[in-house]
Amino acid sequence: MIRYNAPLLMVLIFLLLTLAVGLYVSERATTFRAYAVGNKRLHTTTLVVTVLATTFGGGGLMRTVSKVHAMGLHHIVVIFALPLGLWINSLLVLRMEPFMAHLSIAETLGSVYGKYTRLIAALLSICFSIGVVAIQINVMSSAIGMCIHLIDPRIVTVLATLILIAYAMVGGIRSITITDIWQFATFTIIIPLLIKFVFIKTDQSFLEVICTLKKQEKFQFSQLFQWNKEQPLKLIWDSLSVACFLDPSVVQRAYMASGPIQAYKVFCRATLFSVIIIGCIASIGLLAFVGNPMLPPTTIWPYILADMPPVYKGCVVLSLLGMTMSTADSNLHTAAIMVSHDIVESIRGIKTIPYVHQLRLAKLTTLVTGLLAMIITVYCSDLIQLSRFVFTSIMTFFKIIIIPPFSLAVFGFRGSARTALIGMTIGILTALTLKKWLQLTIGIGWGLLPMVANGLAMMATHYLLPQPTDKGWIPKNHQQKRIQQLIRAFKKYKKSIDLE
Repeated sequence: MIRYNAPLLMVLIFLLLTLAVGLYVSERATTFRAYAVGNKRLHTTTLVVTVLATTFGGGGLMRTVSKVHAMGLHHIVVIFALPLGLWINSLLVLRMEPFMAHLSIAETLGSVYGKYTRLIAALLSICFSIGVVAIQINVMSSAIGMCIHLIDPRIVTVLATLILIAYAMVGGIRSITITDIWQFATFTIIIPLLIKFVFIKTDQSFLEVICTLKKQEKFQFSQLFQWNKEQPLKLIWDSLSVACFLDPSVVQRAYMASGPIQAYKVFCRATLFSVIIIGCIASIGLLAFVGNPMLPPTTIWPYILADMPPVYKGCVVLSLLGMTMSTADSNLHTAAIMVSHDIVESIRGIKTIPYVHQLRLAKLTTLVTGLLAMIITVYCSDLIQLSRFVFTSIMTFFKIIIIPPFSLAVFGFRGSARTALIGMTIGILTALTLKKWLQLTIGIGWGLLPMVANGLAMMATHYLLPQPTDKGWIPKNHQQKRIQQLIRAFKKYKKSIDLE
């Protein structure tokens, strides 16, 4: 009887340990800043792990495996654009020295473009964060339902959600960071076991697996560059869409760093490790395809878990729980900061409010947003439909509206509120036009061109309309020049070591 209860027992032990770790390491924050971004003395390795744990969620694992099986090499190329996005972040954070004292991407935008831009950024970030949490809860339910049949999976899902809400609400960023390490370690240990099991299930050698994939049309490089078709253009669009996105929860990790240099190191190392993680995840989809090429997308994971020993199933659930909880708690925390800090200050115009009230509001927001995400999951239980809404609607609007003004601000542009709002409006109008006229002909969604239109509109507005004297491009300060000199010296030193 114990053998058949193994997955449930493993999940309960994991959840209890997660709650214990989260509550044990929690400190009673005396300031909202400590609750939001910590003491800025975290080790670089700790920040790297929390960036990776936030970036890779359980929903991404399940979607990636299914899409690699269904779409082949096209989706593999697309998902390897994610490390490129982290590398782009590393370049941006080098220029963020003037904003390192901020708590969120919305505050940075507000400091440059005014409170209305800050309010818009906060609202979009909150909507995106709640949607991501809802996706992770949905993945929890699906994983538990596939592996545990003794009780209603919704019971364990609610328990897991309440646990992550509890430690995120009580301990703030410290509890989230430490539990991210625990959850990410669980994921990295178990994923190789899953790869091994799926490989054994193919009943083929490594060379036979490679030969099988070479014979499949969807895994041949020649199919990516058939210019008489729409596929190359779609490939470029999808890759850029993944690379050109600043996740507000991931960017917030830059504000936790001691300075731009540490933030740069964090994102550079995260870039390298993300390549390995994506390779492991993609290999699961490849092996599942070799095992059964004719599977429809909805049956890929049931196929992987079929005939799997109970302990292995428990490990799979733990891996998915680790990924989902580490992504969900970070997004809950981001939403709490946006509400208690950015929304409040944007609406009321308060620069300083009593810490006790701000902390209470942040904790209450964590609870409310977590419960709201659970409700959304109940009413939208289809993971594909929910993911499509979050990552094609909310995320696209976030890209169009937020990324251009933020990138310009980081590189030294100081525009007025009117400049930012006009750029956002032009970006949205461009997106709606492209969606109506181009999507039907070349299959491209909308995002990259509207982002460019937003940035160009901001530049045109700044130079064509009267502006305050303090607006425009600012030169690099001494600190930024010093940072670039240190980076060049470090690269030169590293190159000399490699030559030796």
